[in-house]
Amino acid sequence: MINNKKKEIRKLVFSIVRVTIFLILMTTCVYLPKQENLLSSLAFLQNQRNFYMEDVTSGILLKDANPMTDKKGLQLEPYQFKVVNDTNADITYHIIFQNNEEKAKKTGKEILPNRYLKYSLQQQDQTLVTSAILPEDGILYTTTIKAHTEEIFDFRMWLDWNADNGAMNKIFIGKIRIVEIEK
Repeated sequence: MINNKKKEIRKLVFSIVRVTIFLILMTTCVYLPKQENLLSSLAFLQNQRNFYMEDVTSGILLKDANPMTDKKGLQLEPYQFKVVNDTNADITYHIIFQNNEEKAKKTGKEILPNRYLKYSLQQQDQTLVTSAILPEDGILYTTTIKAHTEEIFDFRMWLDWNADNGAMNKIFIGKIRIVEIEK
């Protein structure tokens, strides 16, 4: 009888050990993928790119809708914006002027074509574009920003002195945006 009891106890202990080992293995198998996903998520967050633009002053205004000389246009109050790169890498990007044609269509008027507009662009105290006709594709400038830096730009826009009657009865609705150039 004692041998039978010992055998039953051994079986019970062996069963408990087997169940415990099984539970440990199952917990490990379930936990490891979660841990791996956590590590992947942390790696994603670490490599996540944080590159953006924010307004420093209020939007772009054409204060005087009359054609003006470059000299007068360069004296206008600038629209200022900041480009921020909080990533670990340098980023090359376009600064783009984009017409808001959808909004213009809602007003029932035509948008003022880029060929009538001139602009200048400065970064801090460095002039990047002195005076140029706004390009049809809207790309004002292409540059690279270093990792963990920010840059402030001054943008001025005016109606070109040589604008003809084609500029009349048009509206101006546009904004500046940045677009990263993928490598």
